[in-house]
Amino acid sequence: MIDDITALRESWSEVEPPSAGAQDRARAALLARITERQATVPTGPNRRRRCLPAWAWRSGLAGLGAAALVAGVVAVGGLGPATPPARPAPYVASGPVAQTFELAAVHAETEPFTPPRPDQWTYVELRMVRGKIAQDKGQATRETTRSWQRADGRQSAVMLDGRLEVSTESSDLPQAMPPQGYPTLSGLPTDPRALLDWLGARSPSGRGGDEVAYLLIESMLRDNVLPPGVKATLLRALALIPGVTRSGEPVDFDGRPAIAMGMVQDGWRQEDILLDPTTHEFLGSRTVVVQDHTTPEGVSLKKGDVEVELIRVAGRIVDAPGRTG
Repeated sequence: MIDDITALRESWSEVEPPSAGAQDRARAALLARITERQATVPTGPNRRRRCLPAWAWRSGLAGLGAAALVAGVVAVGGLGPATPPARPAPYVASGPVAQTFELAAVHAETEPFTPPRPDQWTYVELRMVRGKIAQDKGQATRETTRSWQRADGRQSAVMLDGRLEVSTESSDLPQAMPPQGYPTLSGLPTDPRALLDWLGARSPSGRGGDEVAYLLIESMLRDNVLPPGVKATLLRALALIPGVTRSGEPVDFDGRPAIAMGMVQDGWRQEDILLDPTTHEFLGSRTVVVQDHTTPEGVSLKKGDVEVELIRVAGRIVDAPGRTG
């Protein structure tokens, strides 16, 4: 049974490790970008900080005491075309966090990619590991989800208890946050600040915030198939969000080392984005308790507990729902 992760979606392209030549080109491009940006980073009162309206966006595991955001969708109106402002602010970021996300962005730009046909489907397989909250609710602590979405965004499918469930075809492209459907995703702004503004403008009126932008981007990276340029923009946008930190040493993620790029949410949990320490490929996400906390249901969580791990196992374009390759 999938329950709180039935909203997990629609897929990410699986990539091969980059060749030595691709890595060399990526390093050269990164050094060039870092040199350019460090020379243009504004200081003092002229430095800009993006502000979005404040709100607490919750879904997925929200009913479990907000232990983690697991790719839920909030329907909104008027998503409209993803048109960036005429004059977006220059992308400038520096420091270890920005450099790490830049490496991840350069890796994304080197990934092979062929846009899907409208009649094709994207397939994603995620492995989920859950902790104390799931145990308290009698839920499975380990679970694998397999889901599909038609490339035109009008139909989806999921494997439930070994049975393929295909949704009714929609006559309209869904309007949702995080955005979904390849037509919307492929049209997102490719300037990092413009992308953050795009997300903020489509949050419900009077709501928003850096924490929300981080969660939206985390979900979009994990649960969609994106053109390399859009994926790279999402990673660079994360570098502009205040409060994002980088782990000093690689952490264990599903039995392998990973760089954790995290942001504290609600004062007690940190939402981490996990990157391969060598290639900087996106691996998945996790929720770590950073302060002792008791949920409304009375579950006691201790600092250091890993409550949720979402590992991206596979993602690719297929010709029909139910197919995995």
